[in-house]
Amino acid sequence: MLKTIVAAGIVVALLYAVAYRMRRSSMFFPEKYPSGMWETRALRIQPSDHTFQTGDGVTLHGWLFKAAASSAPLIVWFHGNGGNITYRAETAVGLADRGVSVFLFDWRGYGRSEGYATESGLYRDAVAAYDYAARSIGAGRIVAYGESLGGPYAAYVARHRKVRCVVIENSFPSLRDLGNALYAPIPIGWTAPWAMPATRWLNDANVPVLVMHGRRDTVIPFRLGQAFYDGLHVPKEMFVSDIADHSGIPSAEGARYYETVARFIAQHDH
Repeated sequence: MLKTIVAAGIVVALLYAVAYRMRRSSMFFPEKYPSGMWETRALRIQPSDHTFQTGDGVTLHGWLFKAAASSAPLIVWFHGNGGNITYRAETAVGLADRGVSVFLFDWRGYGRSEGYATESGLYRDAVAAYDYAARSIGAGRIVAYGESLGGPYAAYVARHRKVRCVVIENSFPSLRDLGNALYAPIPIGWTAPWAMPATRWLNDANVPVLVMHGRRDTVIPFRLGQAFYDGLHVPKEMFVSDIADHSGIPSAEGARYYETVARFIAQHDH
């Protein structure tokens, strides 16, 4: 019996060690400047450059794409774990064309932002980006947009700051759910039982949520997007793409994507 208990303890310890290493080394794939598409002259709407500081003194960089109306709502875009803001610029232009301004910013360690990406550091980045945007245009007009890994950070901001609504693209209900789905049958998600509880945070925030997911997502399975939506107990809507892969809904769906996001934001003006 003692040997069994010791063996089980060793297995659990190894599982936690592997999970901890993965959370530190396998969650972030940043592209630092000059990697990316930084030339913007071909874009219909030119972004303005912005820099701001986090609570722990890291300087972050962002682009603001302004819609024509001065009273336009503003998306603060919490992007996923790969690339940098340059890969989201065309989508930001498409939304600005439809009356929604977009503030893209890079996490620490991405693009022109300083620092090194960590799970905890990105919470500071998310709040700093919101606070910077709120000082510029007013908190009542901000929409939190969470793409992939950015979903939980958008949910965290919605829980701790005032937003009019939230858009979630190809994300997951919690890190536990993601880990269990990606590494089944090994229940590695149970090593992070309280990490990134995006669904719970959004239910606490009690604001409308648009959940979008592609059925062909090969990174975060569609069933997690469905579970995310099903777990919400707030005013909600789901956008399903039958053709989009991970973070590919804007390019795959085109006008349907842009019109859905713009309509959802407009109908939740408050």
